[in-house]
Amino acid sequence: MAENRIWEEVLKYAGKHLSDQIVETWLKPLSIKELRGDLVTIIAPNKFYKNWVEDKYLNVLKKIFTEELTIDADIAIEISDHKVENVEKNVPVYVNKDINIPKFTTNLNKQYNFENFVVGSSNQFAFSAASAVAEGYFHTYNPLFIYGGVGLGKTHIMHAIGNKLIKSFPKLKILYISSESFTNEMIYSLKSKSMDSFREKYRNIDVLLFDDVQFLAGKTRSTEEFFYTFNTLYDEQKQIVITSDKTPDEIPEMEERLTSRFAWGLIADIQPPNVEEKTAILLKRAEIMGINLSDEIALFLAENLKGDNVRELIGALIRLSAYASFNSEPLSIDFAKKCLDRFLIKKDKPVNPESVLDAVCSYFNVKISELKSKKRTKSISLPRQIAMYILRDKLNISLQEVGELLGGRDHSTVLHSISQIESKMKKDQELKTIITNINKLIYK
Repeated sequence: MAENRIWEEVLKYAGKHLSDQIVETWLKPLSIKELRGDLVTIIAPNKFYKNWVEDKYLNVLKKIFTEELTIDADIAIEISDHKVENVEKNVPVYVNKDINIPKFTTNLNKQYNFENFVVGSSNQFAFSAASAVAEGYFHTYNPLFIYGGVGLGKTHIMHAIGNKLIKSFPKLKILYISSESFTNEMIYSLKSKSMDSFREKYRNIDVLLFDDVQFLAGKTRSTEEFFYTFNTLYDEQKQIVITSDKTPDEIPEMEERLTSRFAWGLIADIQPPNVEEKTAILLKRAEIMGINLSDEIALFLAENLKGDNVRELIGALIRLSAYASFNSEPLSIDFAKKCLDRFLIKKDKPVNPESVLDAVCSYFNVKISELKSKKRTKSISLPRQIAMYILRDKLNISLQEVGELLGGRDHSTVLHSISQIESKMKKDQELKTIITNINKLIYK
């Protein structure tokens, strides 16, 4: 059909304006319903897609139709009224709300929802994918694997998925479980000879939310049980959401048969928040807690607190509020400096090569010996290049000295690495955030 050919052209031109990942995730599932006169009608698979594309990409689509295809028309996005039941793995499907499932303990924390989750560039992709799953848009992102450092919101977003699904589809059987609880429950079942009940519980649910899967690594029996649970649920097209502090292939001692399965669906990361996002998080949490926090104080905390994860931010906010209440003092920057002194960055702390290398190693969880080694894997080469950049930037030492600190590399290698980082930082916000956070670690 002509509409299909036109949409293929739209997707081709969209690659000039948007990343391949965005085109694949958000535009490819759309289609043209009708092209008539001055109106193009586009079909979206559900309300979430409609709202997201209208909000984020409608201007890009208009530009493509006008400038690339010379079609000067308005764009209207409608929701498809066609529900597909037997579909392939990567095709959206709507959850049946009428399935008859008995009452089940979900382990969900109702305080975690999408409304009180602050979205920014550091977590937007993971949030979007999680929101789609929470709309009942299963199988497209199955499994959904979310990874990121401690305290960045992985558990929050996982509970938010479950809470939204429970609200929309109350008869679904949803279970949130941490890997530690899974292991403890399995050990108890082994001792009490009730493994059949254990397997029955985990292999007969509709949505499994499995937190901190990295802690299964090295636990042979727990890994085996989870492997067969995963297979059973996946084969029955049940939704699986997994969190970890690392990508699947970076989890040490995790069985390859599991890591390969984690990559079957969508892998989304959550990065440490930047200053603007931390400010928004503090203001949002203060609002929820009834704390009168000004924008000025929130920005000061975001820029000067040592911690980069959400838990540490909220902990500092609670401490500040408690001190103000105990001392009957209004919140101010001076008061924050006084009561949060040991939690603030000491910007007058002297910097030396050892503190830079320690900070880089701490952030990436690598050893100094690995930075100095000949390894060229991405997990080592990127931290090494960043270390070179920061050593040069902070200490202004010679290229030869930088090279000697990192395993005796020559000055041309160091110069190339530094140039690479400088070039990437101009267009890579994530890299800029990483380097900002490492600089903070230096002053701890």
